[in-house]
Amino acid sequence: MVQVKAATIGLQDAVKRVSGRIDGQDNRQIRHEQVTSQLHQTLQAEGGVAMGRDEQLGQQLLDRKAQHQRELQNHERILNAMMAELEAHKEARERHERHIAELTAAVTSLMGQAKGKLSNPTPERSAGATGGGDGGRPPPTLDGVAGGSPDPGDSEGGGSDEDRRGRQDERRDK
Repeated sequence: MVQVKAATIGLQDAVKRVSGRIDGQDNRQIRHEQVTSQLHQTLQAEGGVAMGRDEQLGQQLLDRKAQHQRELQNHERILNAMMAELEAHKEARERHERHIAELTAAVTSLMGQAKGKLSNPTPERSAGATGGGDGGRPPPTLDGVAGGSPDPGDSEGGGSDEDRRGRQDERRDK
């Protein structure tokens, strides 16, 4: 019996040791499960925050792209309007330059004609050449038109202003 008692005590000690090991493994397993659970919760929370942040950044990126596209379209419209205005100004300038060239050519032609007449005066015309039959007399002046006598008020020495208007007592509007 002593042997049985010793074997029983040995077995009880072994059971206690095995039970202690199992309890230790259970505690480690529980701690491991708790840590794993906490890690999963932390990862899920961080992942949710990161996903929200990614969605927010993605939306901001889309908004900025849309705003940039609108700005580019606006700039393109402004540039097209400026180009059309520049083209209109260019066409107007070209028209003005052509007109100036035409006027310059006309003035040059007239100046050439005037120089030709001044440097080479025409000989007196004969009655047959002019068809007027006035025998080479100079053309009539304004003095000889409609009445034939010069106006007494002309500046060619026709008297003083008082003579033309009459004396003050002869005037109707006293």
